[in-house]
Amino acid sequence: MTTVTGRSHRADQRSAVPMDVAWEVGERLRSVRGLGPSLLGGHPGVAVLHAVLSADDPAWASVCHAHLVAAGEVAPEALVPAALVHRRVHGGGYEGLLREAGVALAEVCERWPKPERLGMADYDVISGLTGRGRLLLALGGDRCSSALERVLEYLVALTRPTVVDGVEVPGWWCAPDRYTVEVDRERYPRGDFNAGLAHGISGPLVLLSLAHRHGHRVAGMTDAMRVVRDWLLRWAWTDESGVGWPSRVGFEAQVSGRAVPASRSAWCYGTAGVAFALHLAALELGDAGAAALALGAVERPGLSEGPTFCHGDAGLLQITRRMGSPAADAVAARLLTAFDPSSRFGFRHHLHTGEQIDAAGLLQGAAGAALALATHAGNPAPWDAALLLS
Repeated sequence: MTTVTGRSHRADQRSAVPMDVAWEVGERLRSVRGLGPSLLGGHPGVAVLHAVLSADDPAWASVCHAHLVAAGEVAPEALVPAALVHRRVHGGGYEGLLREAGVALAEVCERWPKPERLGMADYDVISGLTGRGRLLLALGGDRCSSALERVLEYLVALTRPTVVDGVEVPGWWCAPDRYTVEVDRERYPRGDFNAGLAHGISGPLVLLSLAHRHGHRVAGMTDAMRVVRDWLLRWAWTDESGVGWPSRVGFEAQVSGRAVPASRSAWCYGTAGVAFALHLAALELGDAGAAALALGAVERPGLSEGPTFCHGDAGLLQITRRMGSPAADAVAARLLTAFDPSSRFGFRHHLHTGEQIDAAGLLQGAAGAALALATHAGNPAPWDAALLLS
């Protein structure tokens, strides 16, 4: 591994190796350019890694700034996560950027359209109101808090029943004409109910729970949290490997009550993300039974789909760490095994085709893997708010 000057040495052997790898990835991503303006795949996400590393060595802060500059023309909200980490770690900085981003983000949320037929991109973490609402909560201040209230009201409304083909169903039913992938229309011809953290109702449940924890309350909020909790408990699946959840529940399954098998265990979809959302909500609602069920669901993490964050071990590691699960050590060991010094950035993203590619970014690249290892090693920077894990 590259030796980084200025690195503080750690006595804790458990943290030393993960931080060595995180720093190595940071070095490999130091000067990379041409990644684009996306938070999840481009320079703003890589900047988050260097902002986190600057908690150990302030010299990394200039590398963070260089990546923010390299992003070029970008939606202000994409720059918020790295700037927030910098402010938290160093006690200030980027105040003008954060103020302008907060105003722009509030305006976007206040003008958010309310379509007659819902699509997951209307409300999800990646493209919708839930992800933007989490940034409003992190930014704080009167302007952002006012816009956050509108977001929370929107999400509460999602939990109220709607009528589809004469049948009352949960309000987050997604219409098939709003699908962006043809195979979804074939699989769910009458629409579906998405359970996942990234694109489903578990994301709004996390934001409602976090807002509740921080004192942001709107009418019907706790009832909405209970509605989603009860729905997730209904679809919990138990087999020899433990408790799990499906990624999505089709219209016919919802109406008939037919069981839907558990799916992957990942941040984006399936058991790990759902368990995190349920655990957080259960703590806010004082539901010890649901909290215990959710914690038990991540005690035996299943096979992942590679080392990166979205559907791999980095996301699973961050979830198990945030939930205080002892499974985190086993997942971290698996992630460290995936470190490949011969690859460009140290970790390769695994595609569904079986191909492995060199990617730098936060969600499907080496930066996300390094960030999860840094958290596991004890770095305190709260970098994962944009992914709803803090």
